[in-house]
Amino acid sequence: MAREPSPWELLERASSTARSEGPRELYRRSVPVYRRRRDRLCRRLLSRAGGIPAGRTYLRARRRVDPESITDADPFVRLWLDPARIDRQVRTPSKRWGRVDGGDWDRDTVPVGETAAYRSVEAHFDRGVPWRETAEFEQYRERLAAGEQPKGCATEAELEARFEEFDAIYERIATDGYRSQPELWAERPDYQRDVFYKWDRTLDPRLDEVTVSIGRDGTVLHGDRGDHRLAIAKLLNLEEIPVLVRRRHARWQAIRDELSAATRRSALADRAKAHLDHPDVCKLHGFDSSNEGRGAAMSVPSS
Repeated sequence: MAREPSPWELLERASSTARSEGPRELYRRSVPVYRRRRDRLCRRLLSRAGGIPAGRTYLRARRRVDPESITDADPFVRLWLDPARIDRQVRTPSKRWGRVDGGDWDRDTVPVGETAAYRSVEAHFDRGVPWRETAEFEQYRERLAAGEQPKGCATEAELEARFEEFDAIYERIATDGYRSQPELWAERPDYQRDVFYKWDRTLDPRLDEVTVSIGRDGTVLHGDRGDHRLAIAKLLNLEEIPVLVRRRHARWQAIRDELSAATRRSALADRAKAHLDHPDVCKLHGFDSSNEGRGAAMSVPSS
């Protein structure tokens, strides 16, 4: 695992940058470092202050005020899906939990197989291409040259070490199967803590799963997290992986609402009947294709 630079090493880098490139360049490079460390501190404080329970309470309060923009679903409950089902990625992923958005964001997508992350993972593990020669590494190399610090890395050596961590992830998944974040934290808390607080951008370490959005017709679209793990799961032909839903299209949310409220299958619109088996709504009702079973909304888990 790439080692995070110590405060003294950061000071040495800052001094070197100031001498060689001037104070303006030092300021430009220092801003993302400051923001990253500030955000990391905020994540730790949020996690200690309540983490997931606090986030859940906040979203419930938001839904009472603005029910059209916040889902009824608990965004911190995992769905277990076949990774082959997730074959497209949204260009504008949501950074917020529990969102309901209209518009055409669910149509602005790219095939997962064409993303730099997937192509690089496939090239490395299927064809033995070194990480340094993959498309994604080249993108990050260009960002390094522009003065950025992608993945928190300031040098190519640090970046390469960061990519090499995927080798261990691949071997672990291939050997032990895919584990959810709560399972990994229970097994290896020290390792997970190091990885999470170094790289993560979310509320709680247990939320570092592959994230998805659900489009208007129920299509599951990859979001902004776990792209390498999703690619690995696809390459290994895994049957299912845990995902967290960040955002739902307003039309899909309307289907959820209809299924939650319905007491008879005959009262459902055709669009709702077509999705009775969808993993995002199948537990909201008691209907099937052969009877007029009754169903009601399930209560949201509290933990």
